[in-house]
Amino acid sequence: MQENYPLDLFLKRLITANKKKQAAAIDSAMAILNGKPEERLIYSGADACRLLSISSTSLWRLRQAGKIKPVVVLNRPKYRRTDLERLAQGDEIATTTPPA
Repeated sequence: MQENYPLDLFLKRLITANKKKQAAAIDSAMAILNGKPEERLIYSGADACRLLSISSTSLWRLRQAGKIKPVVVLNRPKYRRTDLERLAQGDEIATTTPPA
């Protein structure tokens, strides 16, 4: 039987996680399986890279080119879900912050 390394790793981490993390992972997986997008509004740099299937260097280049602008939350750069979706579709992203 052939092993699926990412799935095996995910399952091993899921089994050893605490109950709260297990519930969050199961909810997230079910949302994906049901075709519903995640409900998070902002993503960390690592999550943004994973969603776009790019490296952290590529994300940095996009920031330097003005293609994406992070939102700073608690002194950490975060990326809006809507900006990531637009970038994935090839649309330009507004570099100005929308009014509050």
